[in-house]
Amino acid sequence: MKNNEVMKQWHIIGLIGCLLLAGCGQDNLCTTEEGKGVKVSLSLGMLPPEGTDTRAMAPHTPEVENLIHDIWVLQFNNRGVLLNTETKYYPREGEGNLVVEDFEVGLIAAQGSTVCLVVNTGNADLVWPNNLPDFQQMLLDIQASNDLSERDRMPMCGYWMGDVTGEQALSVMLCRMMTRINLVVNNETGEDLTDLAVTLSNVPTQAYVYPSINQEALPNDAYLTEPFSDTFTSEIAVGASQQFYYYMAPNICTDETMATKATITSGDKIWSVTLGTDSPDTANRDYALYANNYYTFTLNLK
Repeated sequence: MKNNEVMKQWHIIGLIGCLLLAGCGQDNLCTTEEGKGVKVSLSLGMLPPEGTDTRAMAPHTPEVENLIHDIWVLQFNNRGVLLNTETKYYPREGEGNLVVEDFEVGLIAAQGSTVCLVVNTGNADLVWPNNLPDFQQMLLDIQASNDLSERDRMPMCGYWMGDVTGEQALSVMLCRMMTRINLVVNNETGEDLTDLAVTLSNVPTQAYVYPSINQEALPNDAYLTEPFSDTFTSEIAVGASQQFYYYMAPNICTDETMATKATITSGDKIWSVTLGTDSPDTANRDYALYANNYYTFTLNLK
């Protein structure tokens, strides 16, 4: 799945118009005075994860991947200015809830608003930019893991654009701010493989909170300084297969230099592959790994 196909629905066009906080004009009647605090309800849904052609695999159950624990709600006006400095933080108690639910939030009546949701940050003290352009370039810390249950929560984002008038329901589709890598290892070496180790290099630790088309490449300091390593005591018998999966921030890169690489070792044997959205033999290969995607890579070890 190409970047333009995956991220098209997350692209927000340039904001135009002027700030309208003085109330409704005669030619633009509305029911609520602009600038007044209003209550609206949010109805959340989950954007289905993207597979990459034949690489798609069945995702984890929603009970694992789609839990909501906390929600930040930010509202920007039609000039891209953050309207309320007391951004809302909604903690979820207990084990969390599934993403599809209705709940009430406080916003400000304003035309041409952009309402942004950032879910599962686990941080009630985040400081947000006071304007939309800076928010679009903001990076959020993301922990890589080979076990989602240990991560505890899947960071997500979602956006709504329109006139906030109060007494309305806003429908927002959430996007997972992570990518999942599935490695399928087939043992075709003619002997059992023991003392296995899987190493991922160029693993991002930060993700854009506002995915869009033509996103800038991640800065070099947004990656782990050391490879992410995983060791296994079990063996892969001759002719057998084993699967490994990893969650990490999307790797928005422009070339092979910062592309994520997977290395398998067993004893003195080493196999390595460079990952990317396109297959290795594709001309002008896209080495990026995008948000809300599940990628499956098959390694035939010989």
